[in-house]
Amino acid sequence: MMKHVICALFLSLCSLPLLANPLPAQPHVYVEGSAEIEAEPDVMTFSLSIQALNMDLAKAKADVDQRSRLLIETSKKFGIKTNDIATTALNIRPEYDYRDRERVLTGNLVSRQVDITLRDLKKYPDMMKALVDAKITETINTTLSLSNKQDLENKAQVAAMADAKARAERLAKSQGKALGEPWSISEFNTRGNERWQLVPSRQLMGSSSNKVMMEMRAADSSEPFEPGVIKLTAQVFVVYLVK
Repeated sequence: MMKHVICALFLSLCSLPLLANPLPAQPHVYVEGSAEIEAEPDVMTFSLSIQALNMDLAKAKADVDQRSRLLIETSKKFGIKTNDIATTALNIRPEYDYRDRERVLTGNLVSRQVDITLRDLKKYPDMMKALVDAKITETINTTLSLSNKQDLENKAQVAAMADAKARAERLAKSQGKALGEPWSISEFNTRGNERWQLVPSRQLMGSSSNKVMMEMRAADSSEPFEPGVIKLTAQVFVVYLVK
């Protein structure tokens, strides 16, 4: 039994250098390729929290239900499909306040969140005005995004790989070498000391990365609106053999 343990420990120790070194023993070049793609967002998500506080739970629920129906009806007037409207179940909880060191019930809070996806940004000013005029809620959160995000991420990744190859070819040529086959390709930077903390080197930057709080006000359908751009970046780390 002891021999088996010693043998297993020896094999594990022998394999440590192989696991610790991600680079090949033969001549190679290690490069980082990167790419950035800009795209105009074409999808907006409206997030609305509908709440009502009342000592009478039934009245609070009826209020939230009525405004929820109004929100859905208003949205459908702008061609929003049913599968682009997501509502959560009702959240009901008692609300308390402290008076003279005593906890006093102030009412029952009933709430529900509704997310609406708008796929035609030309309708944004009119839809925002309709939502504000309907007085469904006090605040509206909006988030911009891309309908073809995955395709653009793939495109950025391929462009990053092309950049890595071009860099490697330049480096190899400067030393009178020819570029060989890729030995390893990764989205992770394995050159770092903390190789166990691997995070893909991809980013999505722009209007969609932050939620924008829209304060309730007298909305105007001529409200200026520019969606801006969203930047998608990709990085790859490639080891090429040289010959």
